[in-house]
Amino acid sequence: MKHSKGVSHWVILLVLSVAAWLLYQNVGGAGNEEVDVVHDLDTEAGLRAFAATVDAEDVLMYSTTHCPHCAQARSWLKRYGFDWTECNMSTTPRCEHEFRALGADGTPYLVVRGHHMKNGFDSDEFLAALN
Repeated sequence: MKHSKGVSHWVILLVLSVAAWLLYQNVGGAGNEEVDVVHDLDTEAGLRAFAATVDAEDVLMYSTTHCPHCAQARSWLKRYGFDWTECNMSTTPRCEHEFRALGADGTPYLVVRGHHMKNGFDSDEFLAALN
């Protein structure tokens, strides 16, 4: 009887050890570190994957309805699936007031995570501002 009690203690210890290890794995232990994902921004698939990480609040575009450069920026953003917030000065007076307060003088004027794109839309500058 003494021998079987010793074995059962070892079994209980083994079960508790495995349970503790599994809990460690699933609740912020090994394997749950945040991983910085590197996207290949030279491919359409990489750009789409990166775009999925961007929130509309990260990108604010001041535009006008008949601005061809604004249309090009919109088209590029849509093509890769980026979300953004648009403030159209042709339809919303508040947008023109904000635009002027920023000292901006041309459209599209983008504010990307605090970075002001002052010379229109440039995809390289846009992606750099998001990184």
